Order: sequence, then structure tokens, then C-alpha cells
Amino acid sequence: MKIDHSLMRPFDDIDLNPASFLARYAHYVPDRMALIYEDQTFTYGEFEHRVKAIASRLRATGVKEGDRIVYLGMNSEAFLSTMFASWWLGGVFMPLNFRLAPAEISELLVRGTPHSIIVEGSHAEVLSHVYGAQRQHIFLIDDDPAVEVPENVPPYWHRASEVFTDVSEDLPAPQSQGMRDLALLLFTSGTTGVPKGVQLTHGNIWWNSVNVDTSVDSRVGDMNLAVAPLFHIGALNSFTIRAFERGNTTLVRRAFDPVQTLQDIEKYQVNSAFVVPAQLLVMSNQEEFEGADISSLRATICAGAPVPPVIIQKYAEKGVDVQQAWGLTETAPFATYLPAAMTKKKAGSCGISMLHTEVKLMDPALLEEVTTPGETGEMWVRGPNVTPGYWNAPEINETAFYDGWFRSGDIGYADEDGYLFIVDRLKDMIITGGENVYPAEVERVLIEFPGCSDVAVVGQSDPKWGENVVAVMQMDPNAPSPEPNVDQVREFCDRFLARYKLPKKVVLVDSVPRNSSGKLDKRTIRDMVVTTD
Repeated sequence: MKIDHSLMRPFDDIDLNPASFLARYAHYVPDRMALIYEDQTFTYGEFEHRVKAIASRLRATGVKEGDRIVYLGMNSEAFLSTMFASWWLGGVFMPLNFRLAPAEISELLVRGTPHSIIVEGSHAEVLSHVYGAQRQHIFLIDDDPAVEVPENVPPYWHRASEVFTDVSEDLPAPQSQGMRDLALLLFTSGTTGVPKGVQLTHGNIWWNSVNVDTSVDSRVGDMNLAVAPLFHIGALNSFTIRAFERGNTTLVRRAFDPVQTLQDIEKYQVNSAFVVPAQLLVMSNQEEFEGADISSLRATICAGAPVPPVIIQKYAEKGVDVQQAWGLTETAPFATYLPAAMTKKKAGSCGISMLHTEVKLMDPALLEEVTTPGETGEMWVRGPNVTPGYWNAPEINETAFYDGWFRSGDIGYADEDGYLFIVDRLKDMIITGGENVYPAEVERVLIEFPGCSDVAVVGQSDPKWGENVVAVMQMDPNAPSPEPNVDQVREFCDRFLARYKLPKKVVLVDSVPRNSSGKLDKRTIRDMVVTTD
């Protein structure tokens, strides 16, 4: 039988706009709980009204399909309602890292050319120092009880309490958005250089959700916890966007507090949560961890860095399978996933490729596929969840993509069963005496050093060896040896690592620097090592 493919073409651009899903739930189940934010609750009907009020005002200022809408602030109801309002109009949501300095924000505004900016009162001072910000429409969130409003606000800014109130009678239904329509513009953390603008389409978002739904035990009716920064794709598109598409409830906290998180999981019977290893580690170090009932967690995805097996074991003892995944902003965010049933058997693995995503290992120099178990290679990815490219950066796109594959810059290997393990970033590799040392491998050993709370490993220039391995360690002051010397550290590591991988220097710090996504800030850490000399 011959198939008429022309009949399928209308479905190429089927509406994937999350705002359309929101409108559907607001119509049919308006009293269902959509959002819990600090001490406030929002049903789907109430949340949609807020979204439509923002969309009405943005539309009145001239926002049209494809325009960028910036949000500067912490996790909040306003963050989410601004995102859905942007999508309601067919706009592109562009959340910024709230930890950036004014000069960094200014650069991203120049590069992203947003139409409008929504800023929290807590970050108004930062934005007010940005030259040229008055050229955009700026709206101040001044109606959030959890956010202090500054006294001095530029006169040309608009207050949310005055303009995000009424819904226009002629506001149309959400703009239909298909596979190729741009949904998000996210700037990477830039720990190794200038942040890149990652474009993610509604198709990218949708296919990541399909991957998660077919691999992870998340269900309709789940309680989702959003405590990692939402301006990163991990927290945003692991479960949170999908929660609104499925009519579920999301609990949002402005920032991560380990004790509060343990209490929230137990009180609200949280089922799904995206976390990073650093969060799991600090939670497990709290006195309250032992007595906390967190067994309701069945879909716990941890990503952003390799998860030390010791952490996986701590949570397994409390009935929680920490399911490691791997991906990047560019993969929206997941490319691989370790099933819950394999968390103990394959501890430390980031799993296998997602159902609708392909991953392969490639020699980064020879551009040949690596097929030998245990042999390292660069992780390459392709699939419908992979970004179509970087924003206005053709020269970067030329090197980041090869023959339809995205080059991640992460180094990994596959075991004899095909399960993947992340070794480290290609750019972070240390070459000492002609031997390659991947910092993450040493970090996984050092995190088990008695009393070690956090650790980072970097290379330091050396005239004899090329580079030396340096361990930057954060110790618990109550540890048996709160100030270990390099000989003690080397003796501990000698049981697990080749001698050329052993640290030649130890730097003790009060806190190991990490960026907002929980990743080690290697540039700052290297600077710390230099200053100790």
C-alpha cells in the first residue's frame, strides 16, 4: 500500500506551546493546584490569569512572535508566569543568571537584543547600573511578598503591581508553536570562556520531555520540587515545564536550603526533583538527614557533574535511587540516563542514551569512533532535543557541529555492557609528564577522604612536568584531621590511583567555588591556586 505522506505534513508543526497546555488545564480543571511558591499557592485558573495579565501588557508594548523577553531574578512565581506569558505571544524567553555583574548583564542584553525586561526588586540595583537598559521596556516585580522592593526605582520602569493586573478582552489564545519555533535563549555558565547563547526550540523542549517520560518513573499527579536555579535548563526542563504540561503541581523555592529541602520533600511528599551532586552532598551532611523521610522521591535526576558513588550509597540507604543523567544546555538537557534499577550495579555511570537520542564516543583529534570498552573519547550527540545552534555565532557553530552531530566537549567511556561514564571536560584535562589526568577521577577519590566536604582538582604549570595535580579541599572543622598535608592526601589516594595522578599540592579553602548550576568554577579555583604561591 502506498502511503500519502502529504497527509502527514500538517502534523510537522503541531502546536507544542506549553502555554497552550496551561490554557487547557485552566479551562477544564481551574481549581487544580499548579504552583506552590514560598507561602503562596496558585491554582491553574489563578496562574493562567497572572500569565494572561503579563501577556496583555507585553502585547500592548508591541511584543511579537520571536521577540526576546528577559527575566532577571531568582526562582519565583513571576519567573514562571513571565516565561508562559512570553510563550503565549510566541516570544522567546531569555532568563539571565542573577549572579552576574552589571557589565556581564549588559553584554548579554546587547547580544540578545530583548524587547522587554522583567526584573525582581532584589536585582533592580544591578540592572539600574546597566548602561542603555532604558532602551527596553522594563518591568519591576514589586508584588512578591518574598522580595524586598528598593526605594529608588528609575522613573521609566513600570511596576508589576500597576501594569500586570488586567487581562485584555482581545487577548488571543496562545500562539501556536511548532518543532522549529524558538522557545528559549539560554546563555551558558561560561566557566571556560565567554557565555554562548544556546537556542532551544519548542521541539527541543518537547522531545526532552518525551525522553524523560519514556525512561523516568514520573507520573500524572506528581509533586515536583524546583529548588535548583530555574535559569538553567536542568531545573527548568527536567520536570518543571513538563509538570505544567501534565497538570501537576510544582513546589518552587527561591533558593536552595538543604534543611528546608529535606523538610519540603517529607511535608509535600515530593515525587520528582532535579538536583546537582553538590546539593545532594550538602543535604547528606546535615544532622536532619538521618531522620528525614524522603522515600516519596521516585524520580530523582542528578546531573551537572559526575555523582560520586559514596553519595549514591547514602541515598540508597534511605530508599532513594539517585538516577544520574548526562547532558548539557545544548541537549535540553538530557542525552543519557541511568535507570533506577541500575543505580547500585552501575554506580557512577550516567547510563545509556535516551530513547530518542543518539550518543557516540569519538577520538577528538582523529575524528574516529571509539568502540573499545574502557577507552575514552569525546561524547557526541544528535537527536530532536539537540539545539539547532548558537545565537548569532556561525564561527562557533562550525566547530561545535560535525556531520549532524553536536560535539559536547565532555570525555567519557563505555564499559563492556555499553553503560557510559563521564570522565571530565576535555578542556580541564591535566597533562603531567606526558600522561593524561582527568580531574573528576581524582575528585571522586578525594571526596571520600575523612572529613572532606568538597573538593576540586586542577592543573598548575610546572617547568619539569608540564603540569602538577593540585587538590583544593574544603574540610569539616570537626574532622579528625581538619588540615591534612599533601603526604596524607597522597597516601590515601595511592590505594586507588596511579602515582602520576596523585596530588603534588593541597590547598585548603573555606569553600570550594561553584557556579550557579553547582558545577566547579575551575577558572576561579585555578586563580586561588596561583594566589597560594
